[in-house]
Amino acid sequence: MQNQEMLKTQKWLSVEEINDNLKGVEFILMAAPTMDNDASTPIHFTLYLNTQELLPDEIVSKVFDKFCDDYKITKVRDMINGLLPVAFALNDRDTAMPLLFLDGRENESELEYIHLYVFDFEGNAKEFKECKTESKTGWTYSYSSDD
Repeated sequence: MQNQEMLKTQKWLSVEEINDNLKGVEFILMAAPTMDNDASTPIHFTLYLNTQELLPDEIVSKVFDKFCDDYKITKVRDMINGLLPVAFALNDRDTAMPLLFLDGRENESELEYIHLYVFDFEGNAKEFKECKTESKTGWTYSYSSDD
């Protein structure tokens, strides 16, 4: 996980750079403290699947259930999922930070972006304690083993 401590964006990636950045990536997981004070769901998760395909409901359900099982995530609420616009920023961390547009402002933005299949939700997990106790935000990339 990459910790966010006053990250300063050095550069926003172009579409070509985003596509290069995602070569070999299966998914990106981002975790941050939630904005509300609900102790039962203290973590805001965003799972970015490296696909630009609209997935069938039965696949979506299986992928999400496996993800929650693997990371022991419970008490999921306020789920938004689907093909959504995502931009990427370079900063002093090892990997580019994803930025999900949820408010429709991507059309007003000068940032370049692509659509990825995204799960955005609040939940809880024994892992990710830095989000709960230190208010840190982080992300991690998972790479496919074939590349």
